[in-house]
This record gives sequence, structure tokens and C-alpha cells, in this order.
Amino acid sequence: MPRFFTIRPDAPPRAALEQWYANAPLGKRLRKQLIKDMTVILDQWFGYNLLVIGPNTNMPISEMTRVRRVVQVLDPEQQLRKEYTGVYAQDEELPLETESIDVVVVLNALDLSAHPHQLLREVHRVLTPHGHLLIVGTNHWSISGFWHRLVRLGTGFRSSHARAPGLRRLEDWLNLLEFAVAPVRHKLVVPAVGSSRWTRWLVGVDEWLVDHNIPLGSTYMMFADKLVRGNTKMHSFERTRARLMGLSVPNSVVGRRGSATRSPLRPVE
Repeated sequence: MPRFFTIRPDAPPRAALEQWYANAPLGKRLRKQLIKDMTVILDQWFGYNLLVIGPNTNMPISEMTRVRRVVQVLDPEQQLRKEYTGVYAQDEELPLETESIDVVVVLNALDLSAHPHQLLREVHRVLTPHGHLLIVGTNHWSISGFWHRLVRLGTGFRSSHARAPGLRRLEDWLNLLEFAVAPVRHKLVVPAVGSSRWTRWLVGVDEWLVDHNIPLGSTYMMFADKLVRGNTKMHSFERTRARLMGLSVPNSVVGRRGSATRSPLRPVE
């Protein structure tokens, strides 16, 4: 989960992250930055089913996309939201048919999952050929990431869910699963909050860094498409008895050497 957000050991990580997006000033600013890019990309993707995996971030995904049906993966303890059609399941074990989803949106689910690679395998399984994938996650190599490491070294706190892959490893995993990965977008480079003049200046700097996609953001946004390799359908052939083919033999040319001439080629009328 976001490295600038420290979770209490007794708080469920998923619920704590949902509260952070809903109430924290940084969470609200990050959600605004994510919505800006997600609105553009999701509007270009088409299909019949869109699956959202991850905590409830209060993003109006159903208003961003042209996909007809939006399905949310929910914990059994969560209540179903009105604008979503949901399924109660674990993120790593989706009760969906193979190749039944056109678009999958993963919102911080890799940060919360104890088995992120299995989650990606499930995403690959349910995606249709040439389906689209959008991933939002935390960047280990960021300003807040380094700060989180210092806090973790000082307090000794270590979350059992902090197994999310780094950007380089995530790209390797997606390539192994035969995804075509687009350039990563970085969000929330400067995690500053407050109402002072200095803070407002830092927020302006952060917006400039985000617009220019400086690779130091606390959160990344990654797009990928599921590739389909060309294959040949295997047919059953019956073994037949070999037989001779009749070949036409041209007539020999009789005459002096060099007397045989060839007619010029003519275009087909």
C-alpha cells in the first residue's frame, strides 16, 4: 500500500486503505490524479464486462468507461455498492469463467495480496484475447518509499501483506504472462499536505512533476494488453496410399544449335 501511509498493526489493511482514500488529504489528491488519466484511457477501451479488483477507492469507474457492465470483487464483509455488480471472492481466486472479462482494473490489490503473482495469473485467465489491464500500485523507489523504509527500520513494524513486486519485477511478470506493457505513469511525487504558502507551492510542484511523468511518484499507473500468439489448429490427416502424378513432358526442339527461340512474355489481358 502507499508507502507514505503507515497502518496500525491491529487495523485490516484493506479497510485502512479505503479510509485513507476517503478521508486523508493525500488520498483525495491521489484519487484526483488517478481519475484524470483513468478517464482518458478507460474511455478508449470497449467490451461487455469490466472487473475491478482491490479496495473501494470511491472512483466513478462506471462513469469513465463505455463497457456495459462493471463488476467489483468484494470481501464477504463488505456491502454491495449500488453502481456496481459485485462478486464476493478472494482476489487470487476469481469465480469467473475463463476469457470472460474485457477490461480488468487492479487498484492497489497487488499491495494487499499475499500472493501477487497468483493474482496476476487469475487476471490473465479471465481476460479475453486482446483484453486490457490497468494496474495502480505503490512505487518502492520514491520519496515516500525511502521514508517508509526509515520508519520501518526505526519502529521494527513489518506488514505481512507488504509483498508487492517492484516496477521492474512487475513488468517481468507481465512479459512472462505475454502482456504488452505501455510506459508507466507516475503519481503523487511530492507527498505534501497543508494550507500554508510553502505547502501550496509544493503541491504545485507535484502537479508539474506528475504532468511531466517524473519517475519518482509514490504511486504508479500501468497499462497492458493481453497478447494472443498465432497458432495453427491441428487437423487429423488420414494416411493415404502413395500414387504417381502424371507430368506433362514438352516436345523436343529439333534443329541447328541456336535455332530454337522463345516467344516473348506478354501481359495477361
